[in-house]
Amino acid sequence: MKKLSITLTTLALLVSNIYGYSQEERIKDMQSMAQALSEVQKGILYNNKVWVHEGVVKLKKASEEIEITPKLEMDYSSVFAKEQAMHIERYATKIDEEMQKGKKHATLKMYTKVLNQCVSCHNKIRKWNP
Repeated sequence: MKKLSITLTTLALLVSNIYGYSQEERIKDMQSMAQALSEVQKGILYNNKVWVHEGVVKLKKASEEIEITPKLEMDYSSVFAKEQAMHIERYATKIDEEMQKGKKHATLKMYTKVLNQCVSCHNKIRKWNP
């Protein structure tokens, strides 16, 4: 019985390490998202479609990686974070589409929507609002 318990505990630790998403990884992904948003903004300001497109690609890639581990049984933070990431990807696609059409105001509007998704997630998960 003791061997079985030790084996199961070891297996659980190995599996959690394989599929775990550490705080360092989350910080790296958030920094990647911030850098991508900066690149998109710079592309909009300089009217550079290539920079906007490259920023959008990086933003979508980083947002796909985002994970939040629920702390409690009734914690829906992970679901909320995934929904926000999905919205970010959708708006990022629209940013690229509008920029390619030359619609700068629509591009900027979608950029603002992406920022709103980021702030909304940080408000809920990082408890920015007391």
